[in-house]
Amino acid sequence: WNVAAVNNNPFEYWITHSRPEYAELMEAVERFILEPGEDDVRVDQVFTPAMFQQVMGKMESAGMTGLDTVKQMWEADYSGRRVVSQFLRDPVIGKKRLASMPDRVTNTIQLASGQMAFRPTVINCYRGDIDSLEEWFDAWLTFFFSTDVDVDGKGPRPVHTLLQRISRAKYPAITEAEEAASLPLQVVLQGIFDAVLVHTLLTKGAFTWQLLRKEICGSLNSRKNELTEEVLKSTYDGADVVFLQEAGNQLVERLRGAYSASHVLVVPKAYNHKRNQNSVILLRKDLFSSVEEVDVPPDGWEAGDLLVVKAVLRGLEISLASFHGDTNGLLTIPMLKRLAEHLPTKGLLFGLDANTYEKESSSTAHVLDFERVYKSLGFRACWASADPSRYTTFNARTYLQPQLNKAARSNELAEKGDRNPKDFILFSEHFEGVQVGRDNTGRGEYLEDTVFPTLDFPSDHAVLSAVLELVPPRGGASGEL
Repeated sequence: WNVAAVNNNPFEYWITHSRPEYAELMEAVERFILEPGEDDVRVDQVFTPAMFQQVMGKMESAGMTGLDTVKQMWEADYSGRRVVSQFLRDPVIGKKRLASMPDRVTNTIQLASGQMAFRPTVINCYRGDIDSLEEWFDAWLTFFFSTDVDVDGKGPRPVHTLLQRISRAKYPAITEAEEAASLPLQVVLQGIFDAVLVHTLLTKGAFTWQLLRKEICGSLNSRKNELTEEVLKSTYDGADVVFLQEAGNQLVERLRGAYSASHVLVVPKAYNHKRNQNSVILLRKDLFSSVEEVDVPPDGWEAGDLLVVKAVLRGLEISLASFHGDTNGLLTIPMLKRLAEHLPTKGLLFGLDANTYEKESSSTAHVLDFERVYKSLGFRACWASADPSRYTTFNARTYLQPQLNKAARSNELAEKGDRNPKDFILFSEHFEGVQVGRDNTGRGEYLEDTVFPTLDFPSDHAVLSAVLELVPPRGGASGEL
């Protein structure tokens, strides 16, 4: 099961929600973004000149340079833009990363203490109330310039100092002047972006959006690890082997305690704490012994993405692996070939998010190509044959996130969403499949036309489960599989 990293933006993806107010809100935002009409007001009617002057004063006091350039750009360009057609939907701002970069850095700040600091904005789990633009702006200004955070254990510093200069070498769309003033320019454009979203939800969502946000954050952010554990310990409590991908640090610690009596929790030696998403394996103690990690030299994947172990199962040595592929799945086939070369045993059990796709494309891994490869290597899958339409993901971006070019309208979730056959359980000829299932509810069932996560199911990947039988070795001899 790819349990999925915590998503900081509760509104980024369409979810299945029991309240009709959720669909009403998201569709109202969608209509506003696509056809704003007379509501497409000037930027300076939302992020006002007074707000801009206060931000400039704070940046000057902080010793930021390039403020004259920022002032000129505000007066000649940004202040007069229309909030939707010329700001939110401007693809050039996206290419320059002037709003998305500071959002990535300041949206949800992981502190050295283990706590989190939230920027006052619509698109995270900020715990304060936002009942007016003025209330939002006071909190936002305080956050950037009067809030100190310790992110690395080296001591607290103001939030605005976390921002990094945007380089033309990496983002060629940015001009020399913008590069030189990129730090203060990021602050201003982040302010405009946040103000427009607050304005949008205050006008389109009235009093419902904050309640909805708290509910979603409760299930998919603050309670995500708890819900994940509940699914594993209830529906799948009888599992002898559990392969997990993108397991965060806090979830790993929860599972270490929850399974301490029944299972061995194996994590990679190259466990990536900073990245906070690793592949791990749970093995039932009364079945597996002598568990040790096997080194497979990486070939493009990140530390912590692939975990391979050797263990003894009923007197037989067997290999087990858990893997999380890159977004496009292009590392999956090379990984599988390399794994086959380095397997210490002939027997293999492998749970993976292969990130394979239904449709053929030069930029993504096709599921049938993956099938041809694993069969050529002598492996089988939990499915008798791969079916491109047997999906294990179904999610789609909303219009409440920075990358509007990737948003899906409410009536085109299947067409524009990520609905693909990504997850597999592979095994060697030493096993036979008895039963297989998909689950996007947490109850052991799969609802075909349901986008997920939901408030009850905390991942954007389905659980894939299988009952396998160990084929007795010929002659009944024990030893290596």
